[in-house]
Amino acid sequence: MARYASMLYYDVAADSLSRYRRYMWDFAYRATGTIADADTVLRECYPRAARQPFLDDESDARQFLRSGAATIALETLRQRKRRQYVGCWLPAPIETGDAASPGPRPVATAGPRYDFVESGSTAFLLALETLDSRERILLILCDTLGFTVQDAAAALELTSATAKTALHGARRKMQRYDGDHVPPTPDVQGTVAAVLHEFLSHLQGYNLPALEKTFASDARAVFDSGGEFVAPAGRVFGCETIARLLARFAERSGPLNFSFRMVNGLPAALGHAKARPRWASRFVLAIEVADGLVARVHAVLASPKLTAIRFDPL
Repeated sequence: MARYASMLYYDVAADSLSRYRRYMWDFAYRATGTIADADTVLRECYPRAARQPFLDDESDARQFLRSGAATIALETLRQRKRRQYVGCWLPAPIETGDAASPGPRPVATAGPRYDFVESGSTAFLLALETLDSRERILLILCDTLGFTVQDAAAALELTSATAKTALHGARRKMQRYDGDHVPPTPDVQGTVAAVLHEFLSHLQGYNLPALEKTFASDARAVFDSGGEFVAPAGRVFGCETIARLLARFAERSGPLNFSFRMVNGLPAALGHAKARPRWASRFVLAIEVADGLVARVHAVLASPKLTAIRFDPL
């Protein structure tokens, strides 16, 4: 009888967790930056969920975070950072549909500072990489999910004083991001889409002079192949260098075909190239725009990073 009751309670807890799966996964993705690690966090939540009483209301999702998911995410993030990664690292891209930020970022830091769409953007996730693991989880809990410092501290089993100090440090490190980036509102998404289409039209047409002119002089490019495909080992700097590198890739890969999706809150190109040994035949190409020019190029080529992207058949 006791065993039956235990199994029944586990089923109830698992069902409760399933109802908030998206909320939990979104938190875990922001905490780790990868799809596989976000899935790991969710899997490890189930045994803990079976040991916790739940109220079957909207407080359940936050209770899951307070009752262990935050510490699971923290350890999963630490393990991810300890793993050796070949080449440059970028977050795994996810499709975000028509979602957009509602407007400018609020000035006050009380409550959520970053909206749901901005907190899942590639630029934001890369900025989180500058934080230590504990700072990152605290910032997500407080400045994206609206936890109080006291509740965030309890979730990570910290004193309030320790959590406040760490959160202050995280916010200080995010100041550069705050100064350089704006939330992905519909207007921003429209601007990025226009620049992206112009940029790719010149790339597909092998028009190197015109391609160079789409870049800011201090542009940077990052290629994440995880060692699976040919790609620069480090970041690439300068409009001329990036343009020549992309043009060479386009020439060697044969005709490039692109489709377009909203990825991590902004328009991105899903690229198809001719299959060749050690060359990526599918990839996601995203950009950041500043003053109407391409300021950053983010190319994700590694196959394990593309599991959440639906490529159209050629």
